[in-house]
Amino acid sequence: MTLLTTQNPKLQKSRSYGYVTTGLHLAPATLAGGRNLCAHASDGCRAVCLNITGHGQFAQVQEARIRKTRVFFAGPKAFVSSLVAELERAERKATREGMRFAARLNLTSDVRWEMTRDDDGATVFDRLPSVQFYDYTKNPQRMLAWCEGKLPSNYHLTFSRSECNEAQCLKVMAAGGNVAAVFAAPPAQWNGRPVIDGDKSDLRFLDPRGVVVGLTAKGALGKKDSSGFVIR
Repeated sequence: MTLLTTQNPKLQKSRSYGYVTTGLHLAPATLAGGRNLCAHASDGCRAVCLNITGHGQFAQVQEARIRKTRVFFAGPKAFVSSLVAELERAERKATREGMRFAARLNLTSDVRWEMTRDDDGATVFDRLPSVQFYDYTKNPQRMLAWCEGKLPSNYHLTFSRSECNEAQCLKVMAAGGNVAAVFAAPPAQWNGRPVIDGDKSDLRFLDPRGVVVGLTAKGALGKKDSSGFVIR
């Protein structure tokens, strides 16, 4: 079973910046049963989830994401080992192409990969120190830990705003972290911070500190959102 994908329009934009980026799609929230992989998702987030956009609208894609997630639940240590092996192959291929390599493991989930270890107690970050990992998260504890330098040095996090976590966004920004927010039309500033175009690429680790990552509402559900998740 193949775990990773590069067939994501946002990830494919990385090539113009000299990066090959691969990602992992797991089934979000409780879609695969078992524990909630998006424990901090809001109602608005769930309503406009990108899991069902693009290739995700096809039944076979959803089945594959659920299948991978159930394998993860059944044996997280073995899953980490398989993930590392696949990432190693992908990194070697990128190197042969003369490209740098990056990976995003939470395309449609919010797993604490820094706490998920293989049989020897190592994380993916430990096993692959040369790989630049990055993710978005709605978990404020994870994000603030990253701001304090407590997460692996090769892992970059950006905090995701929802309709009900704006106070946490302000704490993250005060601590030196960046916040991503979805706008109907991104403004020049939000809460006193400059807004950059987050749709140009997905390489969040290249963003300057102290900015808001402006994302434009995607898909029919996102464009019709009235929960407050999309800022209008």
